[in-house]
Amino acid sequence: MVTIAVVLGHMMQMHIVRTPADRRSRELLEAHYRLRHRIFVELQGWEALRRADGRDVDRFDNADATHLLLTDGGTLVGGSRLHPLDRPNLLQTVFSGLVQGAFPADPSLGADWTRFYVRPDRREGQRRTLESAALFCAVMEYALVRGYAFITFVSSIYMLEHGAAVGWRITPLGAPVLMDGKPTIAAWIEVSERALNNVRRATGMSAPLIPVGAGPPAAPAALAVH
Repeated sequence: MVTIAVVLGHMMQMHIVRTPADRRSRELLEAHYRLRHRIFVELQGWEALRRADGRDVDRFDNADATHLLLTDGGTLVGGSRLHPLDRPNLLQTVFSGLVQGAFPADPSLGADWTRFYVRPDRREGQRRTLESAALFCAVMEYALVRGYAFITFVSSIYMLEHGAAVGWRITPLGAPVLMDGKPTIAAWIEVSERALNNVRRATGMSAPLIPVGAGPPAAPAALAVH
Protein backbone atom coordinates (compact mmCIF):
# COMPACT_ATOMS: atom_id res chain seq x y z
CA MET A 1 0.00 0.00 0.00
CA VAL A 2 1.14 3.51 -0.84
CA THR A 3 -0.96 6.44 0.34
CA ILE A 4 0.23 10.00 -0.16
CA ALA A 5 -1.76 13.14 0.63
CA VAL A 6 -1.01 16.68 -0.54
CA VAL A 7 -2.91 19.70 0.75
CA LEU A 8 -4.46 21.65 -2.13
CA GLY A 9 -5.97 24.40 -0.05
CA HIS A 10 -8.37 24.56 2.85
CA MET A 11 -9.06 20.94 3.83
CA MET A 12 -8.75 19.44 0.35
CA GLN A 13 -6.27 16.59 -0.17
CA MET A 14 -5.20 14.33 -3.03
CA HIS A 15 -4.53 10.69 -2.07
CA ILE A 16 -2.69 8.07 -4.10
CA VAL A 17 -3.96 4.64 -3.04
CA ARG A 18 -2.52 1.29 -4.12
CA THR A 19 -3.04 -2.07 -2.46
CA PRO A 20 -4.38 -0.61 0.82
CA ALA A 21 -3.30 -2.19 4.04
CA ASP A 22 -4.19 0.47 6.62
CA ARG A 23 -7.69 1.31 7.85
CA ARG A 24 -7.86 4.80 6.28
CA SER A 25 -6.96 3.45 2.82
CA ARG A 26 -9.62 0.75 3.06
CA GLU A 27 -12.23 3.32 4.17
CA LEU A 28 -11.34 5.62 1.27
CA LEU A 29 -11.60 2.81 -1.27
CA GLU A 30 -14.95 1.64 0.12
CA ALA A 31 -16.31 5.20 -0.16
CA HIS A 32 -14.81 5.35 -3.68
CA TYR A 33 -16.55 2.13 -4.80
CA ARG A 34 -19.92 3.22 -3.37
CA LEU A 35 -19.71 6.69 -4.89
CA ARG A 36 -18.76 5.19 -8.26
CA HIS A 37 -21.85 2.93 -8.09
CA ARG A 38 -24.05 5.90 -7.30
CA ILE A 39 -22.66 7.95 -10.17
CA PHE A 40 -22.12 5.40 -12.93
CA VAL A 41 -25.03 3.03 -12.18
CA GLU A 42 -27.74 5.01 -10.42
CA LEU A 43 -27.23 8.36 -12.15
CA GLN A 44 -25.70 7.44 -15.53
CA GLY A 45 -27.52 4.13 -15.96
CA TRP A 46 -24.58 1.77 -16.56
CA GLU A 47 -26.68 -1.27 -15.63
CA ALA A 48 -23.92 -3.74 -16.46
CA LEU A 49 -22.08 -2.43 -13.39
CA ARG A 50 -25.02 -2.79 -10.97
CA ARG A 51 -24.30 -4.85 -7.87
CA ALA A 52 -26.58 -5.77 -4.99
CA ASP A 53 -24.07 -4.43 -2.46
CA GLY A 54 -24.08 -0.95 -4.07
CA ARG A 55 -20.34 -1.05 -4.84
CA ASP A 56 -18.84 -0.52 -8.29
CA VAL A 57 -15.96 -2.98 -8.12
CA ASP A 58 -14.62 -4.82 -11.17
CA ARG A 59 -11.70 -7.12 -11.98
CA PHE A 60 -9.49 -4.11 -12.64
CA ASP A 61 -9.72 -2.92 -9.04
CA ASN A 62 -6.70 -5.07 -8.37
CA ALA A 63 -3.04 -4.87 -7.41
CA ASP A 64 -2.19 -3.10 -10.70
CA ALA A 65 -4.62 -0.22 -10.10
CA THR A 66 -3.69 3.21 -8.81
CA HIS A 67 -6.56 5.28 -7.43
CA LEU A 68 -6.25 9.08 -7.27
CA LEU A 69 -8.81 10.12 -4.66
CA LEU A 70 -9.73 13.68 -3.72
CA THR A 71 -11.14 14.47 -0.28
CA ASP A 72 -12.43 17.69 1.29
CA GLY A 73 -12.46 17.76 5.06
CA GLY A 74 -11.98 14.01 5.01
CA THR A 75 -14.99 13.39 2.72
CA LEU A 76 -14.46 11.87 -0.74
CA VAL A 77 -15.45 14.30 -3.52
CA GLY A 78 -13.79 12.86 -6.64
CA GLY A 79 -11.64 10.11 -8.05
CA SER A 80 -9.87 8.43 -10.96
CA ARG A 81 -8.17 5.11 -11.69
CA LEU A 82 -5.04 4.31 -13.71
CA HIS A 83 -3.78 0.95 -15.01
CA PRO A 84 -0.48 0.24 -16.79
CA LEU A 85 -1.19 -0.74 -20.40
CA ASP A 86 1.20 -3.67 -20.28
CA ARG A 87 -1.07 -5.29 -17.68
CA PRO A 88 -4.72 -6.40 -18.19
CA ASN A 89 -6.81 -3.25 -18.50
CA LEU A 90 -10.31 -2.06 -19.37
CA LEU A 91 -9.45 -0.57 -22.77
CA GLN A 92 -7.85 -3.66 -24.26
CA THR A 93 -10.41 -6.11 -22.92
CA VAL A 94 -13.92 -4.64 -22.53
CA PHE A 95 -13.45 -1.83 -25.09
CA SER A 96 -10.98 -3.42 -27.49
CA GLY A 97 -13.44 -2.92 -30.38
CA LEU A 98 -12.93 0.84 -30.11
CA VAL A 99 -9.19 0.53 -30.77
CA GLN A 100 -8.53 0.62 -34.50
CA GLY A 101 -5.28 2.60 -34.49
CA ALA A 102 -1.87 1.99 -32.98
CA PHE A 103 -0.55 3.26 -29.67
CA PRO A 104 2.10 5.99 -30.03
CA ALA A 105 4.64 3.95 -28.07
CA ASP A 106 5.12 0.57 -26.43
CA PRO A 107 2.32 -0.32 -23.96
CA SER A 108 4.88 -0.34 -21.13
CA LEU A 109 5.01 3.46 -21.57
CA GLY A 110 1.24 3.94 -21.29
CA ALA A 111 -1.56 3.93 -18.73
CA ASP A 112 -5.31 3.48 -19.11
CA TRP A 113 -7.36 6.21 -17.36
CA THR A 114 -10.81 5.09 -16.16
CA ARG A 115 -13.63 5.91 -13.72
CA PHE A 116 -13.09 9.69 -13.58
CA TYR A 117 -15.81 11.38 -11.53
CA VAL A 118 -16.67 14.32 -9.29
CA ARG A 119 -19.41 14.00 -6.68
CA PRO A 120 -22.69 15.29 -8.20
CA ASP A 121 -23.22 18.06 -5.65
CA ARG A 122 -19.73 19.41 -6.43
CA ARG A 123 -20.43 19.87 -10.15
CA GLU A 124 -21.59 23.05 -11.87
CA GLY A 125 -23.03 21.85 -15.17
CA GLN A 126 -20.40 22.06 -17.90
CA ARG A 127 -18.28 24.47 -15.85
CA ARG A 128 -14.91 23.15 -14.69
CA THR A 129 -14.84 22.90 -10.88
CA LEU A 130 -11.91 22.92 -8.48
CA GLU A 131 -12.40 19.18 -8.01
CA SER A 132 -12.22 18.27 -11.71
CA ALA A 133 -9.32 20.69 -12.21
CA ALA A 134 -7.39 19.04 -9.38
CA LEU A 135 -8.00 15.54 -10.75
CA PHE A 136 -6.98 16.51 -14.30
CA CYS A 137 -3.74 18.05 -13.02
CA ALA A 138 -3.06 15.11 -10.69
CA VAL A 139 -3.49 12.54 -13.46
CA MET A 140 -1.00 14.34 -15.72
CA GLU A 141 1.45 14.89 -12.86
CA TYR A 142 1.27 11.26 -11.78
CA ALA A 143 1.80 10.06 -15.37
CA LEU A 144 4.92 12.22 -15.63
CA VAL A 145 6.30 11.03 -12.31
CA ARG A 146 5.77 7.40 -13.34
CA GLY A 147 7.52 7.98 -16.66
CA TYR A 148 4.50 7.34 -18.92
CA ALA A 149 4.53 8.73 -22.47
CA PHE A 150 0.78 8.58 -23.04
CA ILE A 151 -2.57 7.91 -21.36
CA THR A 152 -5.53 6.17 -22.99
CA PHE A 153 -9.19 6.62 -22.15
CA VAL A 154 -12.70 5.80 -23.36
CA SER A 155 -15.38 8.46 -23.08
CA SER A 156 -18.12 10.47 -24.68
CA ILE A 157 -17.18 13.14 -27.21
CA TYR A 158 -17.63 15.75 -24.46
CA MET A 159 -14.64 14.42 -22.51
CA LEU A 160 -12.55 14.61 -25.67
CA GLU A 161 -13.49 18.28 -26.04
CA HIS A 162 -12.87 18.92 -22.35
CA GLY A 163 -9.35 17.51 -22.57
CA ALA A 164 -8.56 19.53 -25.68
CA ALA A 165 -9.83 22.66 -23.93
CA VAL A 166 -7.13 22.35 -21.24
CA GLY A 167 -4.42 22.20 -23.88
CA TRP A 168 -3.86 18.47 -24.19
CA ARG A 169 -2.84 16.80 -27.44
CA ILE A 170 -5.48 14.06 -27.89
CA THR A 171 -5.49 11.54 -30.74
CA PRO A 172 -8.46 9.19 -31.39
CA LEU A 173 -7.72 5.48 -31.61
CA GLY A 174 -10.75 4.89 -33.81
CA ALA A 175 -14.06 6.31 -34.98
CA PRO A 176 -16.83 7.07 -32.46
CA VAL A 177 -19.26 4.22 -31.78
CA LEU A 178 -22.78 4.55 -30.38
CA MET A 179 -22.88 2.95 -26.91
CA ASP A 180 -26.03 3.32 -24.82
CA GLY A 181 -27.15 5.92 -27.35
CA LYS A 182 -24.05 8.12 -26.92
CA PRO A 183 -21.09 8.56 -29.31
CA THR A 184 -18.18 6.92 -27.48
CA ILE A 185 -14.54 7.02 -28.47
CA ALA A 186 -11.16 5.66 -27.41
CA ALA A 187 -8.20 8.04 -27.59
CA TRP A 188 -4.76 8.73 -26.19
CA ILE A 189 -3.32 11.80 -24.50
CA GLU A 190 0.31 12.84 -24.86
CA VAL A 191 2.07 13.02 -21.50
CA SER A 192 4.57 15.88 -21.36
CA GLU A 193 5.69 18.84 -19.29
CA ARG A 194 3.96 21.02 -21.85
CA ALA A 195 0.68 19.17 -21.28
CA LEU A 196 1.05 19.66 -17.53
CA ASN A 197 1.83 23.37 -17.92
CA ASN A 198 -1.17 23.77 -20.23
CA VAL A 199 -3.63 22.10 -17.84
CA ARG A 200 -2.26 24.09 -14.91
CA ARG A 201 -2.64 27.32 -16.85
CA ALA A 202 -6.19 26.40 -17.95
CA THR A 203 -7.32 25.39 -14.46
CA GLY A 204 -5.39 27.87 -12.33
CA MET A 205 -3.59 25.07 -10.45
CA SER A 206 -0.02 26.20 -9.96
CA ALA A 207 1.26 24.08 -7.06
CA PRO A 208 2.29 20.43 -7.58
CA LEU A 209 -0.30 17.92 -6.34
CA ILE A 210 1.76 14.74 -6.67
CA PRO A 211 5.09 14.45 -4.79
CA VAL A 212 8.16 13.05 -6.48
CA GLY A 213 8.03 10.14 -4.06
CA ALA A 214 4.91 8.86 -5.84
CA GLY A 215 7.05 7.49 -8.66
CA PRO A 216 7.64 3.82 -9.45
CA PRO A 217 7.37 1.84 -6.22
CA ALA A 218 9.95 -0.57 -4.96
CA ALA A 219 9.65 -4.24 -5.81
CA PRO A 220 6.23 -5.62 -4.74
CA ALA A 221 7.80 -7.58 -1.90
CA ALA A 222 8.98 -4.32 -0.33
CA LEU A 223 5.44 -2.85 -0.24
CA ALA A 224 3.23 -3.16 2.80
CA VAL A 225 1.03 -4.76 0.60
CA HIS A 226 -5.02 -3.49 -4.28
